[in-house]
Amino acid sequence: MSNDEDSESKSGKSSTSVKFFELDDAFEDDGDNVVGAKFFGGSTVKEELYVPEEEEMALQLQNVDPKDETEYKRFEDENAFDTLGKRVGESLQAAINEILYNDEPGRGDIASWKEGPSLTWETPFAKSKTSGGVSPLNELEASKLFYNKLDVAILSAKTVKSDVVEVRWDIGAVWPNPWESRVLLTGTSLLTIKEDRNNNSLLLVKQVDQLDGSNPTDILSSSQLAFSSSKNIKGKKGLLSSYKLSYLPSRLVTEPSLIDTNGRSGRTAQALPNHGFTTAIKTMGPNKESFTPVTPIEVSISKAEGLEGSLVKWTVPVPPEFASKAVLPLPLTESCVDDEEEEEDVDSLATASEQNKSPYSSRQPKILPPKAPQSLQCSYSLRPSRLVATLPYAGNPQDEAVTQLRRQLYQEVVERDGFAPKLDPVTKRPIFFFWMNDSKACFTRAGGLGMAVYEWRGDWSKSNEVGIELEL
Repeated sequence: MSNDEDSESKSGKSSTSVKFFELDDAFEDDGDNVVGAKFFGGSTVKEELYVPEEEEMALQLQNVDPKDETEYKRFEDENAFDTLGKRVGESLQAAINEILYNDEPGRGDIASWKEGPSLTWETPFAKSKTSGGVSPLNELEASKLFYNKLDVAILSAKTVKSDVVEVRWDIGAVWPNPWESRVLLTGTSLLTIKEDRNNNSLLLVKQVDQLDGSNPTDILSSSQLAFSSSKNIKGKKGLLSSYKLSYLPSRLVTEPSLIDTNGRSGRTAQALPNHGFTTAIKTMGPNKESFTPVTPIEVSISKAEGLEGSLVKWTVPVPPEFASKAVLPLPLTESCVDDEEEEEDVDSLATASEQNKSPYSSRQPKILPPKAPQSLQCSYSLRPSRLVATLPYAGNPQDEAVTQLRRQLYQEVVERDGFAPKLDPVTKRPIFFFWMNDSKACFTRAGGLGMAVYEWRGDWSKSNEVGIELEL
């Protein structure tokens, strides 16, 4: 009887709070009401369920200022572009995007890009006969027809003289073969220009291209980016050294980070965090999207200054296809719960687990879930060129063996071969990192980072790397 009375009382309460409708008149259309409105509640139920506080919160979330919260405007980054460099970079990128992606020409304050009739062009790239070999933009249009895909991104532009600007670029190409090999070329160009303020245009007079690598005129050496021992750098690699020395050019990267208090057992660093993604990629169905994979994903773990736990930061290079956009989306990050609330949640879970434990069960209580990360952040930045030394490794970033490899790497590179380690400006300690070569971050041009793929590889391959950053 008590159960029946409880059920009747519950049904009575529910009937007073929510109104139900008969199916017979749910889909009637009398000209005034929308078909199905009654079935889904309509305005009547909306009034019943309307909560002013939650509606106000929804409006606040909907009206987030995109300028401050969700966008990174590349050409306004003073670390990458000065005043003249911004005008040149925006104008040239708009002209490139019009050819490669059929984007609309630059509007507003963006100057129009023009090539002079007596343009001088020095470049290591082959010139096609059809384009005439004197126009970089015509050559770009001809190359687009040859490659399966071609992307060009202007990463930075700095003024060298009053009429000369040094531009750094990335070029990504998909080779026209069955397995669609991808090639990344990086380099710089010295552009001599003439400004026409009255017509808001820039006229290219001379362009000199130079590839990164030991031979600036050799495309093969640029794609490999091998370290050149001719650079004036303290230290020399020994003949029996087990580490690899590499020179890395400047790249645009996205860097999600967080404070982790779970230690090695939490394995937080093994996968990209959710707050680093800006979109989702459809890989199946008729509307599946094409994407560009990049690797490696770099992980650095250091002590969080003034806080409990470790600062974990992922560094993901941005492919030229996505970097070619003037405005890049930033992920929305939510602040984690306070420590007091978090402790209360953990305590309540522990109490509930103890209460629900059967006295006849021999099983141990379940392990408490890991603590939520703190200080979730994500940003874009133009990373400067680097000199690094790495050792191969088959494990993961938070393995105990990584500590021993760091010690071995420091002894070989710094103490024995005499290289100078680059120090963290805050902690004044050597900068170590971990390369996850068995992982790929996937980008779309429209949305950015939308997927990560983790590939299993045998321990014998030692595909990952533990590295240390050195002074150039």
